[in-house]
Amino acid sequence: MNKYILAVLLFCGTCNSSRLLAWGPEGHAIVGRLAMRFVHDDVKQNIYKLLGNMTVDTAANWMDIVKSNSDYDFMRSWHYVDFPKGQQYIPSNNDNIINRLTLAYNELKHKKLLCEDQVRTDLLIILHLMGDLHMPLHAAYDEDLGGNKVVIQYDTIKTHNLHWFWDEDIINLTKITDADCLQFYDKTMSDTLHEVDFVSWMYDSRSLLGAVYDFPGFILDENYLQTNKVVVQKQLLKAGIRLALVLNKLFYSPAPIIDFSAITATYKNGIDVKNAEKFLGKKVTVCSRVYSIRSTPAITQISIGDKFPNNPLTIIIFGKNYSRFSQPLIDLFTDKNICIKGLITEYKGKPQIVVDDPNDILIL
Repeated sequence: MNKYILAVLLFCGTCNSSRLLAWGPEGHAIVGRLAMRFVHDDVKQNIYKLLGNMTVDTAANWMDIVKSNSDYDFMRSWHYVDFPKGQQYIPSNNDNIINRLTLAYNELKHKKLLCEDQVRTDLLIILHLMGDLHMPLHAAYDEDLGGNKVVIQYDTIKTHNLHWFWDEDIINLTKITDADCLQFYDKTMSDTLHEVDFVSWMYDSRSLLGAVYDFPGFILDENYLQTNKVVVQKQLLKAGIRLALVLNKLFYSPAPIIDFSAITATYKNGIDVKNAEKFLGKKVTVCSRVYSIRSTPAITQISIGDKFPNNPLTIIIFGKNYSRFSQPLIDLFTDKNICIKGLITEYKGKPQIVVDDPNDILIL
């Protein structure tokens, strides 16, 4: 474990609270395991290679594992973001969960410039903090330190604070499993998820605080436990799906550079992408690397042959057809080598092929 510890010392920060835990060991492990169910195969292999002998369960808990070492006190404030009830999050330079996730994410977008230890450390940070981000009391009110000052009692267990009850007790008392969380899975959850938005996800967690604090006095009853068991299951599932999105964007394997002219020559109607404008009104097959993608809920524009606006051909897929594809289009085609068959038309002076059928795009 020493090399992981040394790697984390590359980072610096400040602390102003003793809080660290979220979900407890099993909760973080569930988030990590769920994410591995939803990442692409090449992403999973790349992550396992980075982790080496460290299991996903351990990796997802690593930031809590090192909490007993005072050398890591500087990381304490990385786990949460608290601000007053009724107010909006105000971006700052503070070492909170939003900024630490953003920093790790932005660094990993340029991981070719980083040493392997730093890449691994950023991965460990994201694996853990994505779990923290989905525990409502890690995006809570500063006046009670995210529920740490709220004393509660449940049945015969010793008196805990509200934060601890959500960290540990709900999962342990109800014995939540991966399967319990997956019962709420709907494929549209991942199909409609395209953009990484830590602030939006934080607000999604914070919106649950009304139910979190919904109990009289300081006694939590069985109804509270069972109701919030479902909340926790759904939050763990969301965390796993969103973590998978983050990992898919950061750890995919770019396709190798290949001889597209040789591949194009195997098709009867194959053309060089650079000559697309010469074949307006013709049905062709064209092979190229994907250079850039712009995707909105209404339309996806895939630039091949070069980056936009210098690309000689654009592949168009309309939002009504997104559900026909196996994965979000950005995840499916970014940095891939593809062959497309279709009719070349013109739009605003530029050649394009509109694709309705996923079978008309072959990933090489």
